[in-house]
Amino acid sequence: MLVEYNRLVDVPIKLYRAFEAHGTVIAVHGFGGSKESAAIEGLAARVCNNGLNVLTFDLPAHGERTEPCEELTASRCIRELLAVENYAKTLGGELYAFATSFGGMCMLQRIDKLADSYRRIVFRVPAVNMAESLIKLTEMTTGHFDMVYAIEHGFRVKLGREYIIPCRYYENLRMMHCRRTSEAWNSDRLLTIYAENDEIVDPADTRDMLRANPEMRWHCISGSGHRMSEPHQLAEALDLAADFLLHG
Repeated sequence: MLVEYNRLVDVPIKLYRAFEAHGTVIAVHGFGGSKESAAIEGLAARVCNNGLNVLTFDLPAHGERTEPCEELTASRCIRELLAVENYAKTLGGELYAFATSFGGMCMLQRIDKLADSYRRIVFRVPAVNMAESLIKLTEMTTGHFDMVYAIEHGFRVKLGREYIIPCRYYENLRMMHCRRTSEAWNSDRLLTIYAENDEIVDPADTRDMLRANPEMRWHCISGSGHRMSEPHQLAEALDLAADFLLHG
């Protein structure tokens, strides 16, 4: 495979280009991540030799982007995802997706709100209740959490850089939880891979979404936390993701 960098206006993109590609996987990283994600690179190593490109990009205020945190909204992420989809279509073939954590929440919202042409989608530890995950990230990365302080001054998250998330965004996230039924989600073209001991996305919330959408396929990584920090845990998730994207 070849690795190419480009920009779609203000959005930096990275393409793992397969030889004789017959489709493209759009990969969306999680909160605090970037297009240089090791998980996305690992997925590309598994699917590019089988004819799928992998196209990824930096979400607002992530990676090489320098927007203020106020620009990191789900609506903007979805708009940029749509632009990346349009670019991916110019590469030819069918569309697939691999979306992690916060990126998974954005992808869930995107397919719930608008028709799509994805053949198959994999969600890795999707943030199905991102408002609660934001609280957990604040506490984990700063050592404490105070709702009164957060309401007045924002949610402070330190992941490589410091993010100060306005309270109004938290309120929006509360309304965007995914513990419900959606016609778009209740489909066997979707696979959710979640972690048994996830400390950021409550596994009970993920199971609520799965119960509400029984046609969605799923797999639990035994003993794993959110980041799948043991090499065999991430390898298991990526092997499952690649097999599903390639073969269903």
